[in-house]
Amino acid sequence: MDLDGILLLDKDEGMTSFEAVRKVKKILRVKKAGHSGTLDKAASGLLIVCLERATSVQNLFMSRFKRYRAILTLGQQTDTLDRYGIVVKNAEIPLLTEDTVREVFRGFMGKTLQVPPLYSAIHRNGERLYRRALSGERPEVPPREVEIRELSLLMLEPRRISFEVLASKGTYIRSLGRDIAGALGTCGYLTYLRRLEIGPFRVEDAVRIEEIDERVRILSLDEALSDLPQISLDSEKLMLVYNGIPPSMLLPEEQQQKLDSGLYRMVCQGMLVAIVEKDTQLEYFRVFRNAMN
Repeated sequence: MDLDGILLLDKDEGMTSFEAVRKVKKILRVKKAGHSGTLDKAASGLLIVCLERATSVQNLFMSRFKRYRAILTLGQQTDTLDRYGIVVKNAEIPLLTEDTVREVFRGFMGKTLQVPPLYSAIHRNGERLYRRALSGERPEVPPREVEIRELSLLMLEPRRISFEVLASKGTYIRSLGRDIAGALGTCGYLTYLRRLEIGPFRVEDAVRIEEIDERVRILSLDEALSDLPQISLDSEKLMLVYNGIPPSMLLPEEQQQKLDSGLYRMVCQGMLVAIVEKDTQLEYFRVFRNAMN
């Protein structure tokens, strides 16, 4: 079985992303494995596990928009902003209507600034925030720009709001829940969070830890990145790639001018050779030197 690629994993709640990757690595007996975006311990759902050579481009999967389904419980807030934390705040819950909630949702659409949770894996002064929080520190967490493309109300109850959101890399749904509750005139924390999609990948196509064996489906790098446009090379130009010849010298100028800005797959005889990026000119993003081995 070719283990250069990605595994779509449906992570269970209660397991960290690191623990999930470690188990996959042990089951499949691979040397390298990593994930493309942390999924909270309190959350379940889609985790992309990159195997072997795919670990070198896991940032490409991290950058995709992600879809989540969440339940926000109102009237209390925990220090972790999920049900694993300690209640640190209580507030009255105003009478809410679906129209009120949808109006608040509209205020979070597009690009906004969001303050990440204190209990998060973000590095701050050389240490992850959650480690500093566990030691009793309360460092200031600067806001970061995030983008919400979709935010829909699924259910409204007196103390709970169920919603679905499509958000950019770096968006914390726990923080979004906190901010939605605040905009509604109360406080809240997430009691349920499930990741449904990462770019074109869906949790319906994922496997759980206990289902992994030697027959599990591993998506090849070329298949995993198939949403990127393709540039085809012949075998003669393949060696030029391996000899470090810039991609801008491999294609006719006329062909390059027709390329839009962005990432492209360079493929030779059905094998992924490199990822190239077009800005002012074509440059290598990543070369897979053993593509034809």
